[in-house]
Amino acid sequence: MRQVHRSQQSLSFAAIALLMAAMPAAVSACTICIGFPEKTDADYLVQADCVVLARESRKDPFSFAPLETLKGHYDGTEIDLLVDSKTRRIFRADPDRWVILVQNTRGGPWHSLGIASKPYVSVARRIILLLSDSGKGATEQKRWEFFLPLFGHRDARIRQLAYLEMSRAPYRVIKQLDHAASRDDWMPMLNDRRYLQWRSLAILILAQSEKPQDKERILEAFHSAHRFGLTTTLAAWAAAAIEVDCGSTIRFIEDKYFRRANSSAEELDAVITALSMHGSQQDAERQDLIVASYRVLLGHHPQRAPQVADDLYAWKRSELVDVLASIRERDLSFAAGKHSITRYLRAVESLEESPLASEKLHERR
Repeated sequence: MRQVHRSQQSLSFAAIALLMAAMPAAVSACTICIGFPEKTDADYLVQADCVVLARESRKDPFSFAPLETLKGHYDGTEIDLLVDSKTRRIFRADPDRWVILVQNTRGGPWHSLGIASKPYVSVARRIILLLSDSGKGATEQKRWEFFLPLFGHRDARIRQLAYLEMSRAPYRVIKQLDHAASRDDWMPMLNDRRYLQWRSLAILILAQSEKPQDKERILEAFHSAHRFGLTTTLAAWAAAAIEVDCGSTIRFIEDKYFRRANSSAEELDAVITALSMHGSQQDAERQDLIVASYRVLLGHHPQRAPQVADDLYAWKRSELVDVLASIRERDLSFAAGKHSITRYLRAVESLEESPLASEKLHERR
């Protein structure tokens, strides 16, 4: 739980914990994994100017005193954070527990990353050593490689941090998680209602299973989401269903979502996100089916043309150039999205001027 400044002591700690649990997320590398915190502990550690381990002060048990500096230089700035009664009880019961405190700028305010065990502190040290970006360019790939082995760690907090970090990885990396950890490590996220907003990653991991009962569960969940108009994890169930039965699922999406005028914006967003994610993988046959499905989408929901154009531009696909050109000319309802369509049309025109590129494009048409 994040610590609060003394001036905010009137706000209950329980309320703060509840707020943090419900915090919405920013869009991550895996566009389907929604509901996650915008920043993880690793972000705070990597971005901090100073990181210290602290416990209660001997002079004032309600104040923190730094015991060790993990990163940067502690400049003596007052740590204006309260040591609450629960934290004091934990400190009394276990001498190998600390609070990790971070300071983003020299002389700036301090933020608490909460109670940390010895194993968690060890991971924090490694994050600071290996991932802190001090001009050396800690790449995303390096970060995923760091957290992948921790996904099934026996320390619950380390396991949770790895889960949050891996939710940012692209689908090709997420597909490895089925082999990196046991089902016991991620199944609680899928079955426990407390983790409803964290389920998307677990759903995508489940999609890698070869067990018939898992495949059946995925398809049933996806169809149930349609029946009841559910959208919270629709993108994840749709993506998982595509993984399990690509052809049938895409036809279902076309019939139940694309060809229906009353499909909600949220429903369309979800299924398009699932299709887009799969279309971005290195699977030409699956991408062909998705491009054909986009043609159905545009026939009933032309306002989605900018999204389609963005994907086709990224995938270097020219099949829908005539459809998109027609939509651009006749539909004025999404002027802001015309940039995406125009960019795509110009890219196709440029490619067709190259004999080699033109031959490859026409092979796909």
